[in-house]
Amino acid sequence: MKLFFALLMSAVLLSGCATASRSAGFRDVSQTVEDRTGFQVRWNRDTREDAQVAEKIQALLQEPLTVESATQIALLNNNGLQAIFEELGVAQADLVQAGLLQNPVFSGAVRFPDRSEAATNWEFSISYDFLDVLFRPLRKRLATAQFKQAQLRVGDAVLNLSAEVRLAYYTLQGAEHTRAMLKTIVEAAQAASELAERQHAAGNINDLELANEQAAFQQAALDLERAEAEVLADREQLNRLMGLPASPRWKLSDRLPQLPAMEPVMKDLEERALSQRLDLAAARQEVKVFEQALVLDRKGVIPTAVVGISTEHEPEEEGPTSTGPALELPLPIFDQRQAAIARAEVQLRQSQSRLSALETQIRSEARAARD
Repeated sequence: MKLFFALLMSAVLLSGCATASRSAGFRDVSQTVEDRTGFQVRWNRDTREDAQVAEKIQALLQEPLTVESATQIALLNNNGLQAIFEELGVAQADLVQAGLLQNPVFSGAVRFPDRSEAATNWEFSISYDFLDVLFRPLRKRLATAQFKQAQLRVGDAVLNLSAEVRLAYYTLQGAEHTRAMLKTIVEAAQAASELAERQHAAGNINDLELANEQAAFQQAALDLERAEAEVLADREQLNRLMGLPASPRWKLSDRLPQLPAMEPVMKDLEERALSQRLDLAAARQEVKVFEQALVLDRKGVIPTAVVGISTEHEPEEEGPTSTGPALELPLPIFDQRQAAIARAEVQLRQSQSRLSALETQIRSEARAARD
């Protein structure tokens, strides 16, 4: 009985003030992104600061769009990225839930006699799964590993979006310069075609020469139309990454990117990639998650062990009321969690294989860039 009340009080004290914070872990992600890219990220949570972010985005759109401003707008406004941020809230909620203890269970029954001279029979009990207390540290360790993995995944998603925006920006910028060049070519080809028509009318050139000039003009016009379509598609791609509505009024900066002052340092490129890439860190963390899950499954062969206090009043007149301990323990005869353990082992091996494959890919990419 003393053990039961001790467990009950522990449950109240340990889990009474646990709450899930929506911003938990986001500060670390934000700091990592700022250290690596210099840009800010914000998690839209329907606050007054969100209006300030919207004003900042509008201010950036009033000026010619640079690769830096386009990247900053995307990191603040991309809805897909905002959805990924919510993974932190899910992981934090799971972490809080892992630290909570189960509620004690109250049960009771009242049985009315079919004869007036008989007394009412009643039975009440309160019980608690004490194994839940023992498994709590393992659950928290697993949830903590999953939370860390979520942080790494979110950070990697931010960096990937930043790279996508830069690629889309330079692609659009190149397409616009190509369009401008082709427009000049079309104007020159048109002038040449008109001149050829006048020369042909004067008898200075033959039909073949006129046809060649006209064909050159038509081909240049066709190339310009193709370039116009590419500009529209590339503009829409950048617009989508920035999370802006259709057909916004923004203009790309005419400033071309500066060439680097020196060649990038390729020394130790492979080691730096293996130590700094967040997707690789997330894959390593996934292995730790499944290792913790396997430990929990192996220790949970007996998933519950309910102890409590039960009291019962006998139906006889002036019948005794008896009170005593109660125990409910499943016998692992048929289900010894063999399937759950096997599944956890497969998931662990699968995560290890994914990690090895990613490491091999990164090494190959680093050697190709170095060579």
